Amino acid sequence: MITKPQQNLILKRIVMEVFGGCNYTCQMCPQTNPGRGKSWTRKMPLSNFTKILDQIVPKYGKPQINLEGSGEPTMAKDLPDYIKAVKDRGLKCFMYCNGARLNGDFMKKVIDSGIDFIRFSIIGYNKEKYAKWMNVDNFELIKKNIVELKNYIKASASKCEVSTYHLITDNSQLKNEVELYKNNVIEELGVTSYIWKMHNWSGNYSNPNPRSKSSRKSCGRPFAPEITIRAGGAEGRTAAMVPCCQTLGPPNEEKSILGHLDEESFEEVYFGERYEELRSAHTEKDFDKIDYCKDCDFLYEDPEVLVWSNDKSAKLNNMLGTGDDFILTEYVPNK
Repeated sequence: MITKPQQNLILKRIVMEVFGGCNYTCQMCPQTNPGRGKSWTRKMPLSNFTKILDQIVPKYGKPQINLEGSGEPTMAKDLPDYIKAVKDRGLKCFMYCNGARLNGDFMKKVIDSGIDFIRFSIIGYNKEKYAKWMNVDNFELIKKNIVELKNYIKASASKCEVSTYHLITDNSQLKNEVELYKNNVIEELGVTSYIWKMHNWSGNYSNPNPRSKSSRKSCGRPFAPEITIRAGGAEGRTAAMVPCCQTLGPPNEEKSILGHLDEESFEEVYFGERYEELRSAHTEKDFDKIDYCKDCDFLYEDPEVLVWSNDKSAKLNNMLGTGDDFILTEYVPNK
């Protein structure tokens, strides 16, 4: 049994889902096939969101708050209220989104609320590839929204940073994809971008571009200074805490519930039996004991998984915005 890190826990990041559903049906996402189910695709009540923040901050540090998790945060019409709640507590606020709704007055309210970083998921290096993988003909709309967003950031003197994200859709065409994405997205929009290889969502998704298998070792997440909280959870519950964002979708998302922060305290879940069992399994490398870990491709090292970025500070296993002191591999037990 590992020692409970109760005395010295300082969280660096909380990934807290505002909205569990999505307005997209992307090909590579378990949101689409077979879908998450109604208990997971709900909105987290603002009262729950603020209650959780106040349980953790500043007792366990002043972590960066990411508003996505796996759902689409811009589906929440009152998203600016969530951003304001984060900023009122002196925390950094990040958001990863598809960006289809991020325009007009809604976009301006999001920026005016003080958000620090917005990343657009643009999977596809042209209109056709985007439509294939994200299942909607929005390539030009998203580029237009980014231009509008950048113009408003400049006009309002906001310090919000903007980036895009791409997953390699064909590993055999990796170099060609990178060049096409650079030409058609990055250079045209003048944004920071990150290009990664695909993953298998803890085994929930049959990745057509599988990672090379090597000997398995812990990803480090059960011991890392971050937590992941879903908007929904089990039937009738909200704020399910899960080990990481990779357990998205059936069958593993339900199995990965470590507790619910709607009724349980942070301490009851984080230092509870289920979380301790997960940490013990990772310490002992007994991954087959954990249904949502045993087939996860994050247990295999792939030094090329971060394919390309024009962010010179980008590092493999480093969480965006958390600084150089949060590298996942540094939390791997018994390296």
